[in-house]
Amino acid sequence: MNIALPWGNGVLTLSLPDTWDIVIPEKTEIKSAGAKPGKREEIGIVMQALKKPVGMPAIEKMKLKGKRICIIIDDNTRPTPVDRFLHLVLQSLRKAGASEKNIIIIPALGIHTKMSKEEMEAKAGASNLKKIRWVNHDPHDVVNLQYVGETSRGVRVELNRHAVEADFIVTLGLVEPHLWAGFGGGMKNILPGIASAKTIGRHHEIIAEPPYLFNRVGMAPEMNSFRLDLEEVKGMLNAPVFCLNVVLDFDRRIIGAFAGDAVAAHREAVAFTKKISGLKLSEKVDGIIVNSYPMDINFKQSMKGVGNSIPALKDGGVVMGFLRAERGLDDIVPPADYKPLNLVKLILRVLGPSRVFWLLEKTKRGLNEEEKFLTYYSMQLIRAYELYFYVPTVSDDEVKRLGFFENFNDPQAVIERGLKRLGPNAKVAVFPLAGATFPLL
Repeated sequence: MNIALPWGNGVLTLSLPDTWDIVIPEKTEIKSAGAKPGKREEIGIVMQALKKPVGMPAIEKMKLKGKRICIIIDDNTRPTPVDRFLHLVLQSLRKAGASEKNIIIIPALGIHTKMSKEEMEAKAGASNLKKIRWVNHDPHDVVNLQYVGETSRGVRVELNRHAVEADFIVTLGLVEPHLWAGFGGGMKNILPGIASAKTIGRHHEIIAEPPYLFNRVGMAPEMNSFRLDLEEVKGMLNAPVFCLNVVLDFDRRIIGAFAGDAVAAHREAVAFTKKISGLKLSEKVDGIIVNSYPMDINFKQSMKGVGNSIPALKDGGVVMGFLRAERGLDDIVPPADYKPLNLVKLILRVLGPSRVFWLLEKTKRGLNEEEKFLTYYSMQLIRAYELYFYVPTVSDDEVKRLGFFENFNDPQAVIERGLKRLGPNAKVAVFPLAGATFPLL
């Protein structure tokens, strides 16, 4: 059997063993899932959400004259087309009496790299930023961070003072599968988006607590302690939080928009996303074939396809990953020292899931918060699965230093290695658009 995976402007064709039981999970169809809206339709979708928000009045019906407004947008690691709808939010704020001089925009960087003027103009629209002030968030700037409270899970929350001191907060983002939060969007722009590095680090430790659910893609928000923890921050803020989240199709067009209360609107967006991006699968499988499309910009983004698809896999199963990663490792700096993959795998499997974080803290000192928990995730992947990848933009030396997967220079060799490990009678699921889909078991 041959399959063709989207690969840049072409396809990547693979030959699969005829003896494998191949499953291609199907999307849950709804009418709007097949729509391909143009710019006018996108505007209409967003305007409808703004006019009929969930759990809050429409922005334009609020009294915002003389009020300080903080708009938080997700950064350029997310494909949210903020530039295509920010002007609608600004129009609503003006109708409510808000003055442009009292509005500030902050990208929800967490501990990501600061955005340049050009990057912000591309993200939010140059015409919007001509009138509205914006500043980068700095998670290490103690002067501009304020303590607002502690969550029930012991996370001491420090946030950007512009949001803490605001009279009204607007958060703009995207609901898509997310490794730890289950889904992006909602209050996630605030925690971790504009939190201190210490807060982010402590919050992320939740994924290393029992029952050690290091991959939470597609998890119901009500069942996800990571998501519930960040949502507690809403009650710590003096200002109301108005959320506008969009959902995109595989061509990055807006096909859904959900506005209003940051929790209630997020729940509606999650339900919609499951219908758009969730793929029905009756049971877990022995192996998965994962193609990173459309998250192809770099290795970190391409790995999202792996994370999205992992819930379909049995313990000890095989991941056959095809990661285009156009910019290679990009901002990832692999460690100079490394241990052989087989040795690390043996140690982790002897220790078990509960001791992975302990080993990380003993052996990987000096990592920043994001590096720490991405490393933790990689270590849990090594422990739980076999990882065979084709990543043509990553060198053999970089693969050794990353130290958590076997890389092959020929894509067909990945399948051959999977066959050797799984045998001829395996059940294998194929995820051609893994960067934007996830299994629903």
